[in-house]
Amino acid sequence: MKKILIYGMGKTGIELKKFCKRNSINFCTFDDKIDNQSDFIKLSEKCSYIVVSPGIGLRNKNLKIAIKKKIKIISEIEFASKFLDKPIIAITGTNGKTTTAMLTEKLLTSAGIKVFLGGNIGTPLINAVNSKEKFDLILVEVSSFQLQFIDLSFKPFVSALLNISENHLDHHLNFREYKESKMKIFKNQNKTDYSLIVQPQFIKKNIKSNRINPLKNNKIYETDDNIIIENMKIRKDELKLLGPHNIKNILFSLNIFSLFKKPTKKQINVLRNFSSPPHRLQRISRNRIIINDSKSTSPQATEVAIKSFNRKIILIMGGKNKGLNYNSLQKLIKDKVKLLILCGENKFELSKIFDSNSNLIASNLLEAVTLGLKNLKSEEVLLFSPGTSSFDQYDSFTHRGEIFTDYVKKLS
Repeated sequence: MKKILIYGMGKTGIELKKFCKRNSINFCTFDDKIDNQSDFIKLSEKCSYIVVSPGIGLRNKNLKIAIKKKIKIISEIEFASKFLDKPIIAITGTNGKTTTAMLTEKLLTSAGIKVFLGGNIGTPLINAVNSKEKFDLILVEVSSFQLQFIDLSFKPFVSALLNISENHLDHHLNFREYKESKMKIFKNQNKTDYSLIVQPQFIKKNIKSNRINPLKNNKIYETDDNIIIENMKIRKDELKLLGPHNIKNILFSLNIFSLFKKPTKKQINVLRNFSSPPHRLQRISRNRIIINDSKSTSPQATEVAIKSFNRKIILIMGGKNKGLNYNSLQKLIKDKVKLLILCGENKFELSKIFDSNSNLIASNLLEAVTLGLKNLKSEEVLLFSPGTSSFDQYDSFTHRGEIFTDYVKKLS
């Protein structure tokens, strides 16, 4: 293998570096925070292709240089998949992919299947190659950032596209480019593989795999009150997962599981005990209904969160100004939100969209939480669902969610 350039020296870049060292692969490294453009130009002249970490996109000034020079650029998941010989399950979507990936892993593990869980969920895929553990299946949550640079090697046995709606327009040129990145999850599949997708407008003619619509399975489906799994059922009010969107996530997970094993009562118990991952519609108070939904990085995610409650809501919104369209939330917020508290970089833009006497603008998240708790009644919900990314003030949505939780604990 020729020399490769590892672009980005965060968690993913460090793991790639370890792999290359262990396997005597010639490599060099570059990081925007440490190196300058002249360094990149010199390094790019010596490498055969570039492996990029998630978050480094086509707008990056150095990648533009590489594209002009016709240097191949691939993502870490593309690189790692060259060295994997176990079936890959890949899950993507604008919303719900972390919940669906975690639930799918729990279901498979409950049936005795050894699963690696990684990708956008936090563990680089290359860790599956580096690990001494032997896995039966490789399960990855994949983002549009990671899928953008798929070439010919990333070929999931199962690809699941939960949904697509407008997001990450600060990273992608436009919604079309974002959609095209998502669709690359199906790019290298063939007739022996499976594609789970429910939005027909995004199904391309060149998808060659077996298509499954998880919402139209006559063995696994929902009724008004239950989820039916072959000859078994579980009541929706037994589930810890909140909201109708999570029923769809459950159906996706069950459909993926059923490709490998026949569901039993063990899987029913998994569903009964499974709760939301941290920062995704996570209840953080026993006495009052206070919800940490920091993972909400799009207007659609906030819409999903609001629709999950049949109570009046005090909503805290705002974060990085990504130029997203929030018009679809206007009626919903008017109907269901008693008090809207805005903070973050885009708070003034949001205040123009949601122009109302009941809106408050907070100078920071601490003030927003203070105002929210002050106005919260026992029968209401305090919902922190920012509707955009955290990078105006925080390292990640996780960091943002932890700060929110800390403020609630200190002020309660």
